[in-house]
Amino acid sequence: MRRVSVSLLAAIAAMGAVSVMANPVPSKTEYNAVDVSSQNSPSATSSGDCKVQPTPFVIPSLQKWDGGKGEWKISKSTRLVIDPKYAKGISLDSEHSVMVNPSTLQDYAATFKAEIKEVTGLDITVVVDSKSKKDDIFLTLGADAKDSTLNQEGYLLDIGKKGVTIQAVTSRGAFWGTRTLLQMLILADDNDFALPQGSARDYPNYNERMTMHDIARKPVPLSDIKEYVTMTSFFKYNTQQLHFNDNPGLQTKNLMTDWQTKYSGFRLKSDNEKFAKYANADVSYTKQDMRDYQDFIKTRGVDLIPEIDLPAHSLAFTKFHPDWTIQKDTARGDWLDLGNPEVQQFTKDIWAEFAGWFDAKHLSIGADEYDATKGDLARTFVNEMHDFIAANFNKTVRMWGSDTQLPGTIKIDNDIQTVHWDWTYSDPIDLIRRGHKVTNLNAPDCYLVPRSQSYEDFIDEQKVYELWEPWVFDILDRANASRNANPNEPLLTGGGFASWIDFLSESVTRVELYDRLSKAAGVYAEKLWAGAKNSDKIAYEKWAPLAKKLRENIPGISLTRRPESKGQFLISYDFEDGAVKDDSGNNYDGKLNNGAKIVDAGEGHGKAVQLTADSYITTPLESIRYPYAIGMWVKPNGDQKADAVLLESGDGKLLISNSTSPTITFEQDGNRYNTQIVLPPNTWSHIAFSADSTKTSVFFNMRRQAIVQYFNPRWDQLRNETMILTGPINSIGSKSGNSVDGLVDGFFVLNRASY
Repeated sequence: MRRVSVSLLAAIAAMGAVSVMANPVPSKTEYNAVDVSSQNSPSATSSGDCKVQPTPFVIPSLQKWDGGKGEWKISKSTRLVIDPKYAKGISLDSEHSVMVNPSTLQDYAATFKAEIKEVTGLDITVVVDSKSKKDDIFLTLGADAKDSTLNQEGYLLDIGKKGVTIQAVTSRGAFWGTRTLLQMLILADDNDFALPQGSARDYPNYNERMTMHDIARKPVPLSDIKEYVTMTSFFKYNTQQLHFNDNPGLQTKNLMTDWQTKYSGFRLKSDNEKFAKYANADVSYTKQDMRDYQDFIKTRGVDLIPEIDLPAHSLAFTKFHPDWTIQKDTARGDWLDLGNPEVQQFTKDIWAEFAGWFDAKHLSIGADEYDATKGDLARTFVNEMHDFIAANFNKTVRMWGSDTQLPGTIKIDNDIQTVHWDWTYSDPIDLIRRGHKVTNLNAPDCYLVPRSQSYEDFIDEQKVYELWEPWVFDILDRANASRNANPNEPLLTGGGFASWIDFLSESVTRVELYDRLSKAAGVYAEKLWAGAKNSDKIAYEKWAPLAKKLRENIPGISLTRRPESKGQFLISYDFEDGAVKDDSGNNYDGKLNNGAKIVDAGEGHGKAVQLTADSYITTPLESIRYPYAIGMWVKPNGDQKADAVLLESGDGKLLISNSTSPTITFEQDGNRYNTQIVLPPNTWSHIAFSADSTKTSVFFNMRRQAIVQYFNPRWDQLRNETMILTGPINSIGSKSGNSVDGLVDGFFVLNRASY
């Protein structure tokens, strides 16, 4: 067989012989907009210029900016200076902060220092000092607490010849000021990190800027959730709700007799044996995990709201206690029977066990999508849980909007805050009229559900940017006062977006999920903080590329999985010089391990690497997110271990077969996706795969043979869905002694989805 060189593959890609490319973002037809082309870099108004500096681009937009006439530049002599009066925080901070357990300026400064180093390469010093110099960034409190616009989270930013000062009422407000400065630095990378002089007065329009994450129906490591909060706090979100238990949508018992066998998730792992059995074996979090996590997120300015969703969505509990379910065939197996005294006690006991794990002033009891024939029973449950939690833990209960679908005569306590999600289940305007605090997560506008046909798979950023605001509960009828709140309504706390894994873990990979979250976060943040102030001035087409640059350069994020590259080739190994040398120009050289060796392969292949089950090649990279193309020549021996690995990383594997089939198989997050491609033994074959924003294509001997899919088995879906897989490129072969046995050659990774 004649070897096809990497350079020829590049030529094929360049000619577009087979191309899998992402669809372009739709354009807005007409828009009156200011020119923000110079806002990516302040160089348009340099220190030698007399022009006033324009408002810098950040997300969310600044409420007020007074431009100066020069620049300030961070340097190796810059210090991060903390006012000694406020370094450890003072009573003023807790008195005027809605944050449960506020961090100090020193805590926030440590976070900011690390971020500055990642963005600029400068390892600046943090000091506590009452005096700052012209190169310094000075963090202080003492802003007027009576200033109603600054409230608990506003700040004042001054960038001038004497340095940078961030002053706030609370330490969290000062942290939001560092987010603004950090974003300005990211966008000034092509101007040697010089920033425009000027002063900002910035504050949020809404006190609650939240994200909600369904971590029950997909096992998500805590490291990923930390990255979620690092990303969202970058855009000044202050609240994260974690949905700790759930299951796929069930039919009634008479239609789904095997309901007890369905997957369910409960992610809190107690050492109390009474509750330990409910925790998932795949991923669950201990009390110490939650303590460490809350200590981490408070240094990002974020409060955690825990949710244990009862009395519906409770399969994690009812599968152990089928007698706790409503005993009729037309009930669902995940509905707890609130008329059962054991259930009534359990709903209190579970919070008695777990409420103390969390610092939060609020917690969510869920209370949605329950049996509509038991409205007053459910309303009684909600009120009793409110009384129990207030009396025992001094916390406020919140619930998903449900009262419309739970008709009854019992009034739900006004102290219970409602997170509105669907007009079928609650009327947010009526709730406000009746005195309830309401948070806007109205579906479908604020719902992200991967692979869904009913909700957004990816949030429509342009629609949100141009039409949505926290007071808008009907995006198609914004002028209707019966469908939308007053923007200044004091009982409207704010809003955000929710991410749901309705179709379980196999429906979306961890990297795909982060990609969706990061694209949604910026556009909602814009409206939650500043409203339409910016979107009325800057067209979406000009906003979007700057938003993209920001989200792709957030410090502390690894889930982007986009390694740096000088050209279209990320890695290119041909082994011809007797080493695993990267010919791409990126110097991502590999290493032979555990007996892997370079041999003369013959058959037109020159040199190749001989692998056994125990040997492998490592690269300095982990994975790559779409768009990409990965390929190599393989000559497997006839005798292979089950599940022999061709490529591997922490995100997944490419197997040359699986335990039940001899076909090429992808594994991601513990889920497997089969193809119909079989690699013949003792024969050179070329295997490649590419991914764009819609699919993953698999090529065998230069021809596309498969598109990776999974079958959605939920009773109301029953269809194939295309998958966007993350490319595993940390090793050729496996570090765990399960490598493909045979020869490999011509390994390449392209950073575009063309092959």
